[in-house]
Amino acid sequence: MRAPVRALVAAAVLAAGDARAAAPVRVEFHFHPVPDAQMAIWLEDQAGRHVADVLVTQATGKLGIANRPGRWNFLSSWRAPYGPRVSVLPVWAHRRGKTYPKVVFFDDPGDQDSLGWHENTSSPENYFCRPLEEWEQEMVAVDTKTCPSPKSFKTDKGAFAATGTTSVYPPRNDLLHRDDLDSQDAAVYAALNDLDAVTAATPSGAGPEFVVAVLSPEVLARGRLAAWVEISREHDENSHWDFDRETDHFVDPRLARYGIEYLGQPSVVYRVDFDPLRRGFHGTTEYAGYGDWDGATGTLHPPDGTISATGGSGADRLRVMTLHGDTFRWGVFSYGDGRDPDPGDGWGHHCTQHVLPPVTDLAARSVAFDEVELSFEVPGQGDPTFELADARVYQITGDEPLTADMLGSAQEIPVALDSLAPPGQRSTVTVRELWGDYTYQFGVVYTDGCGQRSALATLGVTTRPQKFQTVEGFCFLATAAYGAPWTTQVAALRAFRDVFLEGSATGVALIRFYYAHSPPLAAAVAREPVLGGLVRVVLQPFADAVAVATWAKGRAGGAGSPGR
Repeated sequence: MRAPVRALVAAAVLAAGDARAAAPVRVEFHFHPVPDAQMAIWLEDQAGRHVADVLVTQATGKLGIANRPGRWNFLSSWRAPYGPRVSVLPVWAHRRGKTYPKVVFFDDPGDQDSLGWHENTSSPENYFCRPLEEWEQEMVAVDTKTCPSPKSFKTDKGAFAATGTTSVYPPRNDLLHRDDLDSQDAAVYAALNDLDAVTAATPSGAGPEFVVAVLSPEVLARGRLAAWVEISREHDENSHWDFDRETDHFVDPRLARYGIEYLGQPSVVYRVDFDPLRRGFHGTTEYAGYGDWDGATGTLHPPDGTISATGGSGADRLRVMTLHGDTFRWGVFSYGDGRDPDPGDGWGHHCTQHVLPPVTDLAARSVAFDEVELSFEVPGQGDPTFELADARVYQITGDEPLTADMLGSAQEIPVALDSLAPPGQRSTVTVRELWGDYTYQFGVVYTDGCGQRSALATLGVTTRPQKFQTVEGFCFLATAAYGAPWTTQVAALRAFRDVFLEGSATGVALIRFYYAHSPPLAAAVAREPVLGGLVRVVLQPFADAVAVATWAKGRAGGAGSPGR
């Protein structure tokens, strides 16, 4: 069985010259990445001009991690919401020759350097989590892989810089609707992001993968091509690229416990030259260079001894693999224009056009608050040459059904090819890292070995509530005073409300009064540091007292700690 595939059609982006081929040509790009890597694959002609994008992983291409509010050297955490990662894929980004408006916080200019304090311009979040402390990061990344209390965290989606500053990276593309608290600019992010056709899920890193691209005659007219891949990974340090949390990153002094370092070895780039009209394989085990550690330019620095080559680090982010007798880290196989005879090299056949029907009997079952099990059947094709290359699962949050024109904004879930049943048999895919008590819309498509995709099949499902989950929005005054809804003091006050107040009619009445009258005062407190300090003076003794009282009651009743 073939390795997992991300099958995409590479769009022609340059005008045709004297066409060398009357029909498209199928090309495969082969590699074995490490987990949690960001990648871009693109084509250039022999003059070094960008010809077409083939793939960019969705955190960069869809979720806008390189063009979002905050400082570029903000500390990181799992699904960190703020801090543009401009060093993620700088060679690819600069060589594309495109720019986009730079995104900054929509909030008060005085809080551009803060991880918190943005509640008055924050709206419900589709993907990112609140910043995490280091102990939480270890727990979430290694164990649960779910956001803590997602319904009590919202994000500032940003606005375009008033100075007209630009970025070589696009803004996020997953915002289907603009909230009243968002800037007007957020409504056009998706229209600016031009990477829908080539954005794909981040590879799992569990094994070798390949990408199918069907090159148009316009692309083929450029002659011999160079196939490039750039790969990066956060916190990939070695002795030459050794960074410190406090010295090399920006630590928010008001939220100093939150976030971990992310800097490490820069992105690494591989290149292979090939003629797409000639059938054959070309591969390399040697990297072509590396990008700027801070993403300042698109410079490709030549290989040197500072980049690691083993242990999944540095140049070994693409692992050495062997396929059909060839050993490589980055490899390209072109099926040619049909004039070269098939030598029986094991690479397969030329493609014919097929209309692929959608999957059938799509069903969903919520198996946990953060997991949904999808099942479906890829129809039998009645074609002996049909090859199932992959299945893709897409998801969005909300009640609006998922349609094909929304896939550019939907998050893609990687599916391992070896987890799929043969056509005509039922496959099961478990989607993880979801949020409790949320409604999700799922879609499934599958792809054949020629990169042809089926029609979309969809359904909606609501996940189970998370045990002990707090489902309110702002804890208004306390959040405004302490700067973020996840701080210890706010958690203690929230727990006091849940444990003590909600258990009596008087307490419920107090809660209703508070939620009816505190938002205007909270807005004033959030924008006036002096008022915030006065509120903290009043709240701090009470927060300390209720933390102890709530913890004691939890111990006595087995309900858990106040920060549950």
